[in-house]
Amino acid sequence: MSMTDRDALLAAIIENPEEDTPRLMFADWLQENGATARGEFIRLQVEAAHAEPFSPQARTHEAAAQKLLQRHVGVWADHISERVCGQRFARGFVEHVSVNAATFARDAAPLFAAEPIRSLQVERFTYTTPPPPLDALFNLPQMTRVTRLDFSKLGLQPDEFGSFTFAWPRFSAITDLSLRNTAVSVPWLGKLLTGPELPALAGLDFAHDAHLGRVLATELPKASHRRLTTLDLSAVVFASDQIQKALASRCLRAMEELRFTWHKSAGPGPLTYLNVGWTLPWDYLRVLDIEGQGVGDEGVRESVAALCRRKDFAPLRWLGLANTGLRADAVHALVNSDKKRLRLYHLDVRNNGLSATHKAALEDRFPEAEVLV
Repeated sequence: MSMTDRDALLAAIIENPEEDTPRLMFADWLQENGATARGEFIRLQVEAAHAEPFSPQARTHEAAAQKLLQRHVGVWADHISERVCGQRFARGFVEHVSVNAATFARDAAPLFAAEPIRSLQVERFTYTTPPPPLDALFNLPQMTRVTRLDFSKLGLQPDEFGSFTFAWPRFSAITDLSLRNTAVSVPWLGKLLTGPELPALAGLDFAHDAHLGRVLATELPKASHRRLTTLDLSAVVFASDQIQKALASRCLRAMEELRFTWHKSAGPGPLTYLNVGWTLPWDYLRVLDIEGQGVGDEGVRESVAALCRRKDFAPLRWLGLANTGLRADAVHALVNSDKKRLRLYHLDVRNNGLSATHKAALEDRFPEAEVLV
């Protein structure tokens, strides 16, 4: 195959980013032309993506891929290194990039022509004075290809949310939006949740925006036209009735990944005094991280009971219970849980004062899991 064939395969990958066939064909071409490490890397990441998330097979393939990436990333990412602040590979190619808001308008076209980019983090740096305006960035034609948008390092100001609103038609493909560490405009968020814009939106990250509890409790129940599957509420302050109301919303019934971590220095977490077995949306939950919530042994027992009430395997595979005040009774509940109902691939119970004996018991009960004690 000639270099023309190489370019055609790369163009097919960029044009059809969800398809694996062009990627595997490119891997074959690389191996046939002496670039065996890159070809193997592509195959490993594709295999990891096809394995069940967090499973031993996925971890094995991804670990092997990361070893290759550590040795070769300088070469494999060299063609975009001057245009990005960072990058992540997925299924063998750069899918996520972090970019400088001040230079992205200039770099967007060649960057998106070089890799099948679908995930974008936009950064603004304090040394850029005045900060670059966002209108031109939001209206770039390349934004129509972005499905994951991360504003956690953008430093959005309240009066700038209007620019984002104006550009919503270009963001119709957005499935995941991160506004962590952002002072989100409350009126704007209400309109986003309840309005028709961003129709594909399935994931939201509000971590460390403490003041959003009230608006989320009010507006999520009105967003029944949405189907949110990923939500990060870490360090968001809720009263007990507010978090119960928010998590009972129809738009969260298909929740697959919920992160609601808490710093104990801020006092008891919003879940501390609730029956988490009845509060959390368990039906489709694959990932749950409630580090620091202080649910204790009773919370773990309630969770295990909720998961084992099912007639089939619970979908939960990743469970974060670090620094939650659990003790031996919680370990007992996990170890004695129904093996026909609960199967974990990751269990984090660090900072709970558990012993090596507890760790051994948990590893014996969940032999496929990474158990962190």
